[in-house]
Amino acid sequence: MELPEPDRAELLDLGRTVLRLWHWGDPTQPPVLLVHGGWDHGRMWDGIAPRIAALGYHAVAIDIRGHGDSGRLHTSGTYWLMHQLDLAQVALHLGPPLRVVGHSFGGGLAMSMAAAIPEHVDRVVNIDGLGPPPEMMIVEDHAASAAQWIADAERLWFEPQREYASVEELAERRKAINTRLPMEWCLHLARHGSKRGPGGGLTWKSDQHMRLGSPGPFSDESLRAQYARIRCPVLALTGAEPDQWNDLPVETRDARLDAIPDVRHHRLAGAGHYVHIEQPDAVLDRIAEFFG
Repeated sequence: MELPEPDRAELLDLGRTVLRLWHWGDPTQPPVLLVHGGWDHGRMWDGIAPRIAALGYHAVAIDIRGHGDSGRLHTSGTYWLMHQLDLAQVALHLGPPLRVVGHSFGGGLAMSMAAAIPEHVDRVVNIDGLGPPPEMMIVEDHAASAAQWIADAERLWFEPQREYASVEELAERRKAINTRLPMEWCLHLARHGSKRGPGGGLTWKSDQHMRLGSPGPFSDESLRAQYARIRCPVLALTGAEPDQWNDLPVETRDARLDAIPDVRHHRLAGAGHYVHIEQPDAVLDRIAEFFG
């Protein structure tokens, strides 16, 4: 698999942290911000970003904080707020309002961005990023949960990352988790998402503190309330095939979609969680139509 390299790369200093941006297309054209999912990085858009740019846009993929070449999370208790502030500053840097395309965790960030700073977001494409199943957000004892979060954070602070012998071993690990991802994509993501560790092997670039999640309360109701605040058009794309991380119950998915004031939803055949990798032509067609 040969994917075109980005036209250029940038390290954007926000003062609080530094973010890696990958650019395709003419920077004078309308910007489209591409936001990857958890544990991934901006180069996962290499297949579709140049095609979005060819439609007449300036496509910009971000390595979100704690991923790729961007600054670390360090602690993750407020990472959602940090991401939102990061994205707001990126929007100002590119020139709002933006069209935002987000996958998985990045889809959630795009939705949160549209709800919190509507003047910065023109429209959102959410690729299988409507949030986790409700049972994953239930916390019976918030005090006990917070205590466990602190203990896990302290352990991760000192725990060395696992090192792998080769990019191929990293790719095999990724393939074991995301079985529908083609091996050439697993290799691509491993190649651009790894670095040398202190022992000489390869480690993932993504910050281990992503494992912690947020210690605060979060519920299906609060998620739907956030979606109800979105005023821009939203295109939601989901895959029709069973896959890791796309196990949202249909009734929950539909209730969340119903909460969005202006939404259109397409369920694409032949795709699981990574819809834009498995069915790039169909995704590009939907995006082109949605962007007008």
